[in-house]
Amino acid sequence: MGAQKLAVLGLLSAAAFVLMATVQVPVLPQAPYLRYDPSDAVALLAGVMYGPGAAVGVVFVKDLLYLLFRARGPFGPLADFVAAATFAAATAWAFHRVGGPFGLRLVRAALVGTAARVLVMIPANFVILYLQFGMPPARVAGMLLPVIVPFNAVKAAANASLALFVLAPVLRQVAPGLIPEAARR
Repeated sequence: MGAQKLAVLGLLSAAAFVLMATVQVPVLPQAPYLRYDPSDAVALLAGVMYGPGAAVGVVFVKDLLYLLFRARGPFGPLADFVAAATFAAATAWAFHRVGGPFGLRLVRAALVGTAARVLVMIPANFVILYLQFGMPPARVAGMLLPVIVPFNAVKAAANASLALFVLAPVLRQVAPGLIPEAARR
């Protein structure tokens, strides 16, 4: 890994951590404890630039920093890692396998990443909520449609939109060439 790539991934990881630690917005009235943060958009951008492994690396460093400096326990960062890494890696994987204009590629890829996140978080929530709260499977199953699925879908869609409409254009202006030319087709 080159020095520039390592430096960029370090900066993106730090930015993702700061966003996760400072921007927390409840999105579902029925579950105000589940909060949106824009950090996944930064990991998604890393995946667009460098591939799925970079996206997972940014999520890992972000969640490790959050665990060390902000979290009250390991389960929140663990759940975020599973959800965000799945979303960012699946989106980056799909992005690098389809052609077309940047925006259309990202939208198509984000649909894949959103579906992956939602599908992975269904069984993951059964395990994590049992370990964290001793929540029985029947109670988790009752939360799937009104809470777990919509939260994961909304968070993924919001972060994909943020990456597409804000972060990518800003990055093109601040650091031209950082988003590969192939990504602009």
